[in-house]
Amino acid sequence: MDYLDVFREKRKELGLRQCDISAALGFKKSTYSMYETRKNKMDVETFAEICRLLGITPNEALGFEEEP
Repeated sequence: MDYLDVFREKRKELGLRQCDISAALGFKKSTYSMYETRKNKMDVETFAEICRLLGITPNEALGFEEEP
């Protein structure tokens, strides 16, 4: 599982649609969809903003354990 799978699962867990994330980021729905389907790569700032919107840390998205 990579960070895009984590994003997709968390988005669904929160009851959000791709268009909800897109709107919050100021993107077209197709732009976010292309990230999730691996047709386009996102920059670091977008990655961090999506983490913030989904309420997860970048480390959680990348599958790293948080230190106590």
